[in-house]
Amino acid sequence: MNSKKISAIVLTATLAGALGMSACKPTQDPETPAAAQSASPSASTEQTNTMLALNDSLRSELGDAYADSWIEGNQLHVAVTTEAAAATVKAAGAISHLVTLDAAQLETALQAVMAWRSSLPTEQGAAIHKVIPDGRTGTVTVFVAPEQLDSVAKSAATDKPAGDVPLLFKESTGLATAL
Repeated sequence: MNSKKISAIVLTATLAGALGMSACKPTQDPETPAAAQSASPSASTEQTNTMLALNDSLRSELGDAYADSWIEGNQLHVAVTTEAAAATVKAAGAISHLVTLDAAQLETALQAVMAWRSSLPTEQGAAIHKVIPDGRTGTVTVFVAPEQLDSVAKSAATDKPAGDVPLLFKESTGLATAL
């Protein structure tokens, strides 16, 4: 066979493979419940945008009493630290959750954990892939590569980098972030 025939065969095979793969695209995103996917995209997007705007408004209005928010069951949930803030959230049409730590306290704990991370031995610090505050639970979650999970958790128990804010350690398979 000459090189033109080989090139034509390779091109045809590549195109056939690409077309075949595009036909295999799943019709449903496995991460999203079927009910959410059956709604029209514009209605779902509009509803989400409305909830996000409400959240921004509540965050601004509640100030220090705001802890976190999330959308669950097509409803906005807002974690707050006072009964008055909970009443404001309910009056706005969202679901309130009373918690003990506000967003600023969780952010301070997050920054402290990140500073602590850079002080750890290289293999431990690099094994911390992600650190996120969670206003729902009043914790900071630290995602760590499995092989360093125990050693990082032991170091945290000794060093107490987040002060009184509890740390949750979870196994991560993700990529480490830069130190």
